[in-house]
Amino acid sequence: MNTFTKNRYCWLLAFFALVTLLLTGCGRNISSPFTDPIVGTYKCDAKYSKTEDGTVQQGYWYFKKNGKLLYCVPQVNSVRKGYVYPGDVSHGTWKHLKNNHYQIKLHDDYVSGSYTIKASLTGDRLTIPTAKNWVKEVDSKIDMSSATYKKMFNKAKQSELTALAVESSSSAAKSAESRKNADLSTNNNGPSTNDSSQSTDPDEIGRAVYSRVFPSEEVDSVEKDGDRYYVSNEYHSADSTVPFQINGDTVTYWTQGDGDTTADGPNEAHTVSIDDLLGN
Repeated sequence: MNTFTKNRYCWLLAFFALVTLLLTGCGRNISSPFTDPIVGTYKCDAKYSKTEDGTVQQGYWYFKKNGKLLYCVPQVNSVRKGYVYPGDVSHGTWKHLKNNHYQIKLHDDYVSGSYTIKASLTGDRLTIPTAKNWVKEVDSKIDMSSATYKKMFNKAKQSELTALAVESSSSAAKSAESRKNADLSTNNNGPSTNDSSQSTDPDEIGRAVYSRVFPSEEVDSVEKDGDRYYVSNEYHSADSTVPFQINGDTVTYWTQGDGDTTADGPNEAHTVSIDDLLGN
């Protein structure tokens, strides 16, 4: 083999080797998509999880690949004998900002409360600084399957619902006693002039509002924040939550206007009578 032929042969071998390497690299990128490092389960460190009496009640975050998250605080027994701290559950979303910084939006499932907080991730440690209605915490990434987390989340959810039912029952008993006293007072001082039987139950009104906006969606919760209520499905996202306000015998609710984006928020007002809304 002469020198020219030999050099051309070596050059062709090198060329084909390079092409093979590039194709292999491209195939690897297609089969292994990037996963954000925050994805997974985190447990709040004990030093940041103490209640007012010193009981340790730790929270758990579960960041999903699709930008959604779950947060739960399981029920624990208090250091005070015979007392427990009930569970608490929330849904939310997360967004990767620059470098190792993140934005977290959280919404309580069964009580009024919405939070927008910042966080930073260093290795397997997630730090959330003190913010409005949120106390600083540091969380560590743990190995927990999604099935195990969901089981813990549902248990905390049931604990919270049970606690709210007990609280509601106590409030109902006090309300019944108050009505009884009012009735006695009315009987002694003449008939009442208020004969309205119109419902102002926020839960009933919220569900009726939601069925108008999203007829095929199922309501997950109706919660109050300030002078407005917020009704949403299980995702609690910005574009699936409808704010509304009860004003005497009418209800005003807000939806996203035609041509607007999610970032614009619900800014188109609709006012309807409660009788019409509930079909009375």
